[in-house]
Amino acid sequence: MWLRTTCTAGCLLLLLPLLAGSLPSADAGYRILFLAPFPGPSHWLMLKHFIRELTDRQHQVTCITAFPFGEPLKNYDEILIDPPYPIRETCKYDPICPCVIPVEGLFASSQTSDFDKLSMYWDLGINTSRHGLESNNVRQFIRRTDLEFDLIVAEQFFQESWLMFAHKYNAPIVTISTYGYSDFFDRIMGLRTPWSFVPHMILSYEDDMDFPQRAYNFLISLYDAAYRRCIYLPDQFELAREAFGEVMPVDSLPSLRDLEQSISVILVNSHPVLSVPRPTIRGLVNIGGAHIREPKPLPDELRRFMDEARHGVIYFSLGAYMQSAVMPVEKRTAILRVFGTLPQRVVWKFEDDRLPNKDIPPNVMVTKWAPQNDILAHPNTVLFISHGGQFGTFEAMHHGVPVLFMPFFGDQHRNADRAIKQGFAQKMSFTAVTEQSFGTNVRHLVEDSRYYTRAKEISKLFTDRLVKPMDEAIFWIEYTARHKGAPHLKSKSIHLHWLTYNSFDL
Repeated sequence: MWLRTTCTAGCLLLLLPLLAGSLPSADAGYRILFLAPFPGPSHWLMLKHFIRELTDRQHQVTCITAFPFGEPLKNYDEILIDPPYPIRETCKYDPICPCVIPVEGLFASSQTSDFDKLSMYWDLGINTSRHGLESNNVRQFIRRTDLEFDLIVAEQFFQESWLMFAHKYNAPIVTISTYGYSDFFDRIMGLRTPWSFVPHMILSYEDDMDFPQRAYNFLISLYDAAYRRCIYLPDQFELAREAFGEVMPVDSLPSLRDLEQSISVILVNSHPVLSVPRPTIRGLVNIGGAHIREPKPLPDELRRFMDEARHGVIYFSLGAYMQSAVMPVEKRTAILRVFGTLPQRVVWKFEDDRLPNKDIPPNVMVTKWAPQNDILAHPNTVLFISHGGQFGTFEAMHHGVPVLFMPFFGDQHRNADRAIKQGFAQKMSFTAVTEQSFGTNVRHLVEDSRYYTRAKEISKLFTDRLVKPMDEAIFWIEYTARHKGAPHLKSKSIHLHWLTYNSFDL
């Protein structure tokens, strides 16, 4: 009897950590202000998973966003940026600036200049931040004096002026980087990025750069750091001063550099398989794949279409921003002709109903909306044709699906290059798409089994984790609120001049 009781008690003790994961959070009830002002649909799709997880754990979430959540949600209030920033139209602040990205123009030419990419990020940051802060709903929210928050959760995507909400509510900050690492994350946390072997975020270099690559990496990293400190952050501060100066004394507003350095944790959408090794520090947490959920059953028609595909299924989607429906007709025609010659079935996410049925081959299903994660999880999926966004790339890696990339802008070229180096992908320029070139690339990836085999190996690496990334992300969010910002996480090196940091003063 003693032995049985002891074993039972011991087993219960061993099970307690597992049971705790299924119980309601002990931190239930935090008031969280969630800042998601960037008007990128794919960014919002990822951030929605965090909001749902937080509200399910009984936290009260108030979100400022350009997108309605789209369904009833407990413990959730939203302040809409209405109208949303017209990212596909002419910018009202500067008609020729790169802060708008018309899809039709991207189909005609691919953004390749690294300095153009940096300018795009900065201009997008300034103009989307300004647009959101000037929204009537947001201005009214800023004027309110009846609210308190325990924590600010903000997307870390070039909206630094919005960190002033943390000063207004005297609340700690956790940020979520939807696009991966950047050098200034290190500086925020008190770490200096070694440019000798850590490539800049927009570059596809590895950590064994040759001399010309190291020189270029140093140049662009220095340019980025200098411009950010001397021009970009002061411009963002002006936006914060204009927005918050109405409700707080202007001379009491902290600098954005100080607000950045007060960030407790940055949750980074990154994974070691698709990023080079780099030094890290407490407060920088990899959560790549946090948005990926367990597959759900497919709609009946789509399920039958995929289940009955004896030679496999190819899934074609250019993401939430790039739209197949507005691609040039000659490219669309060439792609459909190739699909019609394949033994595989094809699911194509196509955003409207204007494609004539007579032009669609019998082995192709065209759908305005597609459950991408569930399609990639299907055992018959043999290829993903993608623009190269971070979220879709991680989903392909998670489910072990080879990828044909057609990158257009931003981090898409970098994601494609690194996936190619990992051996489960190839890429081609959309401008180079012809019936012959597209068909050659698709057939090569489908017929060469090495890509499929390598994709399955990548899946094992991607999913081999101590803890699920969303669980880790929510732990650090609650940890920061529970410990009032967790100041013990921050290194005092954030206050050191670079001369002192590197001991040059000695």
